[in-house]
Amino acid sequence: MRIVSRYLLREFLGPLVACLVSFNAIFVLFDLFGHLSRFLDADLPLPLVLRYYAGVVSFYSAWFIPASCMLATLYTMWRLSHHSEITAMRASGISFHRLTLPFFLVAFAMALLSYANSEWVVPEAAEWSDRLKADAFRPAARGPSPNHLFMNAKSRRTWVFGSVDAESPAGFAHATNGVRVTHDTLGVNDWGVRADRAEWLDGVWWFENPRVLAFDIDGEELSEAAAPPPKLPRTMAFPELDETPRDMFLATRSWDHLGASDMARRIRVQGRDDPEKRFEFWYRLASPWACLVITLFSIPAGITTGRQSVFKGVVLALGTFFGFYALTLLLEFAGQHGYVPAVLAAWAPNAVFLVFGAVMYRRLT
Repeated sequence: MRIVSRYLLREFLGPLVACLVSFNAIFVLFDLFGHLSRFLDADLPLPLVLRYYAGVVSFYSAWFIPASCMLATLYTMWRLSHHSEITAMRASGISFHRLTLPFFLVAFAMALLSYANSEWVVPEAAEWSDRLKADAFRPAARGPSPNHLFMNAKSRRTWVFGSVDAESPAGFAHATNGVRVTHDTLGVNDWGVRADRAEWLDGVWWFENPRVLAFDIDGEELSEAAAPPPKLPRTMAFPELDETPRDMFLATRSWDHLGASDMARRIRVQGRDDPEKRFEFWYRLASPWACLVITLFSIPAGITTGRQSVFKGVVLALGTFFGFYALTLLLEFAGQHGYVPAVLAAWAPNAVFLVFGAVMYRRLT
């Protein structure tokens, strides 16, 4: 790596880390003012408090990271331009594209970090923090829950578990205390099976002591005396039941905390067109790339700040930043209510401001 690139990276990473730490610290302090008394009442140990805030902060990082990229880019470009360092570098033969490449590489890395956080950290960390808050910050041992219900809208099947540990997919893969599966057509039950246990093995459901259920024309279950069930093996496979333990586990998770892949999985299982959920899925894919878009239009705004008026550059950057999120919120409403295709509503702000930033950037090259 060239000396100039290392210098620019050092100049940019310092403010970026400072902004990230500051945003998170301010958020935690304000939240702590509202929850400190509850922590003390619950006698919550410090490690659990830290874990709680790690989960909360991981969820809001989708907003903190792009804002930090903007402020760090503004400050760094202002400083370099104010001290005529950019002019000196360009006079030595370094192109403007080469000068700004480190900023885009860092922004790209932050976009990947933001996506990885939403995909693999938030689903568990934020879910745990929400459950702790719901339990009044008193950690509770969670065991099997009775009569757990799972509905597969696409296949029109309903599962009822007598007892299942819903804290992981493994809890559904070994269901005990009775399992009942019914299928309906137009809301009327027409087929079903009951078993003492259910086991998910090698991608197939195996039932222990299965008994076929019979229903009348109105969907009411018939007694065994009225409709004797056929004799089945003690242990029987039901490959036609394509619901997986992970599908059932995801149904217990908060939708807002799911990663994009899990959102897609739940949409597939639901089997119905839900504009709100489809928008959230596409937005989960699109939002990390705001880091690159915001960095793109912050570079010329920072140079404007350094060369001319600080006020002018800051207003330009902040106005563009809030305009970006105002368009995002507007299209979120339109996408969630079906006025605009979900994929278009989610990606349009990035596309629009990418063009806007590219025009601003082009004027400097």
